Amino acid sequence: MPDLFFPGYTKKILSALNSAGYEAYLVGGAVRDLLLGKTPDDYDITTNALPEQVLTVCKQNDWKTVDQLGHNFGCVVIVIDGVATEVTTFRGERYNDDDMHRPAATWFCSSLREDLSRRDFTVNAMALSLDGTLYDYFGGQQDLQQKILRTVGNAKQRFHEDALRMLRACRFVSQLGFTYEQAGCEALPACGAPNTPYYLPHGYSFPVERCAGLSLERVRKELEKLITSEYAGKGLMLMMATGLLGASCHARENGSDTIIPILPEALHLLGLHQNPRFHLYDTWEHTLLAIDNSPHDLAIRWALVLHDLGKGLPNVRKLNKESQPSDPGHEAESAIMAKAILTRLGYNNSFVHLVTWLVAQHMRFAPMLLTGERTLLRWVRSEAANSGFRTQAELTQAYSLLVEVFLADMGATHARENEQLMAEGRLLGRQVVELVRTRMPVCTKDLAIGGRELLEFVHQSEIKNILFYLLERVQSGNLPNEKEALLTAVHKHLKRKTTLSLGEQL
Repeated sequence: MPDLFFPGYTKKILSALNSAGYEAYLVGGAVRDLLLGKTPDDYDITTNALPEQVLTVCKQNDWKTVDQLGHNFGCVVIVIDGVATEVTTFRGERYNDDDMHRPAATWFCSSLREDLSRRDFTVNAMALSLDGTLYDYFGGQQDLQQKILRTVGNAKQRFHEDALRMLRACRFVSQLGFTYEQAGCEALPACGAPNTPYYLPHGYSFPVERCAGLSLERVRKELEKLITSEYAGKGLMLMMATGLLGASCHARENGSDTIIPILPEALHLLGLHQNPRFHLYDTWEHTLLAIDNSPHDLAIRWALVLHDLGKGLPNVRKLNKESQPSDPGHEAESAIMAKAILTRLGYNNSFVHLVTWLVAQHMRFAPMLLTGERTLLRWVRSEAANSGFRTQAELTQAYSLLVEVFLADMGATHARENEQLMAEGRLLGRQVVELVRTRMPVCTKDLAIGGRELLEFVHQSEIKNILFYLLERVQSGNLPNEKEALLTAVHKHLKRKTTLSLGEQL
């Protein structure tokens, strides 16, 4: 067993409970991560001490506890050195069909094995004592070594108990890079193309219809964790193979439930042929590779999940002269679909706008590699005036994200084999971001001068018009966004207006 690191606050809790005569163990994801040589995000403890007994130990040690209803479920939250740790009494659970995630009944038990048996996956069902003794009743350590994810016991039963475990399976695959396997689970046909990075020799039948009982909020949280993980492509392929992409959850509004599809729009991408002159894989595996090529940013990852949804649709797909598929204008169709999907998934307007813009614009960089700065300037000026971003900083950030989307998409094609082309793409991206950052104000507040400077020689009623005049000139490329240049332009503008006025009087 590798050397394990226990934080000081965790040692204090385990030691205090042991000294009081109780069993106490580190449990769950923390044990898994420690065995993998990773630093856990948090540390959970399980014990045979009842909640009131845990609270007594806390009082004896002058530890703060968080007053939560969790005491009723055997959970006490202890705060030491500003860090909260959940301490949960050994318990069993029973589920019914009324709730697809929360147990209908819980009870305290005295056995560590029984407590671990209720957990989702073998790699999360291990416990570790303070002296380093590992308790592994279900083969979790072996599964870690073999990089396998499987449920504790019968998968159908585990997923029937808690439908969220199906999404958690895909999420853990995306976080750990493991392969999902399940003895005794109904196997489905292979998913994907052989000899590709995301090929699954066989899928598994998940009871995806039970996802309908899950809340949108819980499903969205799992999706976000999944798509921003290191092996997001593997997790999304498992969602495709098991039918989870086509499943639905629900949102409660105004006292009634609304059915929310998760992502059925992506189902047609699996096996969707692309022009082999440019593409390595079908549209779905191209999407997965692009995602895995990108930074772990939520907006970037969502944009890449959605960027090619319009491909293959009857109103988009065409055949070129070589009878190879082509999808002109797919980015516009994908953007329309992206807006609808993100809106129904409950994202706020600004996030929906950003991701939709990234999807709509993801094809714009490629031609710029050939057409040069003039075309580039026209594009950037148009977006500064019409994109809907409120400030130059917002537009700069949007273009920074777009560069990453473009490079990830480009790197999921044959272009990845051309180092010079990829280098040119990265250089173009840097140039665009710098251009937007330094030369492309979006609103009058982005100008190098403001109303205060103009008050000295411009009547207050005219300041707004003058600022919009300057903004238009800067965005058109006729005027640099520099204080002296702007002031000179204002003086010339005012002189011209005065001359015209005098001419009219004469």
